[in-house]
Amino acid sequence: MSAALVKAAKQFDALVATLPPSEGGEKAQLRRIAELQAENDAVGQELQKQLEAVMKELKQVQELFSQTVDNCLNLKKPD
Repeated sequence: MSAALVKAAKQFDALVATLPPSEGGEKAQLRRIAELQAENDAVGQELQKQLEAVMKELKQVQELFSQTVDNCLNLKKPD
């Protein structure tokens, strides 16, 4: 998850570096802002998908862990 955040931050920095200089005029700046917003939305959607996948995997791991603990406790001889 943190790797995805670092990647997104690097992408953001790269996108900021591609911004046109202020001499390009307001129209060019607004167009670039719209492009950046679209890219940001796409990255946000991808991160959301990855988060959902990670949460699903976490739930599966928790269920397997719980089953393993139950199995281990059932194998233990009573005192």
